[in-house]
Amino acid sequence: MSLVEFKDLGDSILLYEPRHKLDGGSHESQEYVETRPGSPGLIILCTWLGGATSKRIERLRPAYREIRRIALDPYSTSKERSIDGGILLHIMSQGGTNMATHLITSLNKILGFVGRDVPLPLRQIVLDSCPGDPDIKSTYAAGVHSLPRGHPLVQPLGCAVMYVIAASIAGLEATGLRKSTARIMRKQLNDPKIFSPGAARLYLTSRADKIVDFRQVEAHAEQAASEGLKTEIVVFDRAGHCCLMLEDDIAYWNAIVSCWERSGPPSLAETPREGMVEGAHSHQDSFRVRLNEGRSRL
Repeated sequence: MSLVEFKDLGDSILLYEPRHKLDGGSHESQEYVETRPGSPGLIILCTWLGGATSKRIERLRPAYREIRRIALDPYSTSKERSIDGGILLHIMSQGGTNMATHLITSLNKILGFVGRDVPLPLRQIVLDSCPGDPDIKSTYAAGVHSLPRGHPLVQPLGCAVMYVIAASIAGLEATGLRKSTARIMRKQLNDPKIFSPGAARLYLTSRADKIVDFRQVEAHAEQAASEGLKTEIVVFDRAGHCCLMLEDDIAYWNAIVSCWERSGPPSLAETPREGMVEGAHSHQDSFRVRLNEGRSRL
C-alpha cells in the first residue's frame, strides 16, 4: 500500500478503502482480509507535521492490516464478519492533535445538524507522542524536526525562521495577547462534548522524546483518568519523537491491539493473552504500563 492507492479528498485528507471479496470466492486484491466481529470499521490517522509520506505510511500498513482482522476467527459467519466494531482514532504529535480536534469538532457539528447523536462514537483514541505543553525550546525543536532535509540551505535558514516563530509565539502567550493553542488542545481532548467519553485512551510516549516531554503526556493521562475516562499509558525508554515503533514495534502494536480488544462490548472484548503488556490498575479503569515489565507479540 502506498499513497498512490489513497483517494485524495482534498485539504490533505486521504482515504484508503480495502478491496472486498467478489462473488464466487475470488479476490479483487491481496489487500482483502476477512475480519472477526469487533475489528475497526474505520481507522482515522492524524499524522504529525510532515508525517504523511509514503515511507512513513508504509511503516503503519502491515500492523493496521493486522488490527483490521484482530484475532482472526476463520469460523465466524459472514453475518458476524459484517459487524462494525467501531472507530479507531490514531493521533500523532502536536500536529496530529490539532488536526484531530478540528476534524472531530467538524464531524460533531455535521452529526448534530442531521439529527444524529454527538460526539462521534469513537471506540479507541491512540495518543502517540502527544499531547505536549511546549515552551520555546520544544516548539523550536518541533519546527526543525518537520523541515525537509534535501537541500543544504533549508536547514540553516529554516532553523533561523523557526526560532523567531517560536520566540514570537512564546512572547505573545506570555503577555496574554495569544492563548496557548497547546493548552486549548489538551483541554479539548478531555472534553466529553468533543471526544467520546466512552472511548479508551491509549497514551504512547518516550523518556527520550525531546519534542514532547513524556511527563507532559503522563500529566494529561492522569488528568483524563481523574475525570473518569478510561486511560492506559505505555512509556518507552529510548525512542525519539514519533519513532516509538523503532524501539519496539511489537510492544507498540500489541499495546494498541490489546487496548482495542479490552475496549469493546463484553461479547467482543477478549481476555488478555499470555505475555501481553499489562500494568497495575489505578483511577478506575486506568493503568500504567512500563516496557520493562513485559513483552508480547501480536
